[in-house]
Amino acid sequence: MKSLLKYLFIMVLSSSLTVIALNQFAPIVITIPKKDKQEIKIDFDQTLTKKDLKRIDRKAKNIILLIGDGMGSNQVTAYRIAKGGPNYITAFDKFPFTGFVKTHAVDTLITDSASSATAYSSGIKTVNGYLGVDKDKQIVGNITETLYEKGYISSLIATSEITHATPAAFAVHNESRDNTDQIAEAIFKSNNFILLGGGRDFFLPKNLGGQREDKLDILSLIKEQERYLSSKEDLNNFEFDPSKRIFGLFASEGLIRKENEPNLLEMFNFTLEQSEKMLVNNCAGFFIMAEGSQIDWEGHENDFNDQFKEMDEFNQVVDRALEYAKLDTNTLVIALADHETGGLLIEMDDFRNKPSNKMKISWNTAVGYGTHTGSMIPAFAYGPGAENVTGVIDNTDIFFIMKEALGLDELSDRQCL
Repeated sequence: MKSLLKYLFIMVLSSSLTVIALNQFAPIVITIPKKDKQEIKIDFDQTLTKKDLKRIDRKAKNIILLIGDGMGSNQVTAYRIAKGGPNYITAFDKFPFTGFVKTHAVDTLITDSASSATAYSSGIKTVNGYLGVDKDKQIVGNITETLYEKGYISSLIATSEITHATPAAFAVHNESRDNTDQIAEAIFKSNNFILLGGGRDFFLPKNLGGQREDKLDILSLIKEQERYLSSKEDLNNFEFDPSKRIFGLFASEGLIRKENEPNLLEMFNFTLEQSEKMLVNNCAGFFIMAEGSQIDWEGHENDFNDQFKEMDEFNQVVDRALEYAKLDTNTLVIALADHETGGLLIEMDDFRNKPSNKMKISWNTAVGYGTHTGSMIPAFAYGPGAENVTGVIDNTDIFFIMKEALGLDELSDRQCL
């Protein structure tokens, strides 16, 4: 009996000390509150009103499109506060042009990454789960395909599998984001020059330890025909060769942050360096899409601490891209999300009328595995054509903003190599 009382006393004491310590020192209090709900009937008109774009006289030569998957306005705000307080300056705060982007899919208010990324890559609304096809499953051309005909080098980077919805929407045409066998094969056959991320298993058949059902060993084809990078060391020791495409597959599925994996900034810097080298080889310019994929994943998990790490990494990439564009003067940088994940809120803590060193946040879509929301997401832009990223715009407008910035319709066909 005495032993039991002793253990109970230790448990109560430990819990009390933990609560006191958290109240005293922890900068963030995370809760998952109960919430009131209402369903409101809406008129889902599928007729789009396109943004009336300003004509860009001084055209961009390059485009860097940075997508923080699941990054809503409150993710940016909470990151800023957790990083250095409410007055801290993030990379997002340095952009001269900002806007809000409507994210809905063609037939539902809540988009997924496939539909949203297709809007960015092709300028059309489509059904959730569709990649590079319209609502009738008809193929629509994407910006990397058009740019290839104009002598551009295009690159896709992600911290997810490179076959995941967002990067895939810039490379393939498929009615389901789950058709990973077909998607990996289409990515291999695409004209994108650099592809970096995870997803090695989707290029490898099951009998060789991968996940492909069709027994096609695409990884061997990559090793035979292109340049294959499997680790951070391979990335750092790479020797430039303009005649072969570059496939960096650094994890079986999404990156898991092992020491031998490059992070998003390292992959971005590598791609930027190789893209600049390709400009010497008669390329007209470059297009880079880099996705901070796991911001979304941590939103689904209701995990702000790990989401902060993902946001911090993405912020570094945004800062690097902005720094490059300011020196280069010919590059349009657009940083935005595809949708918001988790319904993140920054709420009143217990000390509204008193000084407080806490930020109380909550997730408001589900406990344990949050969902996407229909809120507008922030967009930030710098460089030639950035002035069109203002006000409230549709996600399909981003495609046309990039086209206008480059003067794509006026460019002549040419070969990069």
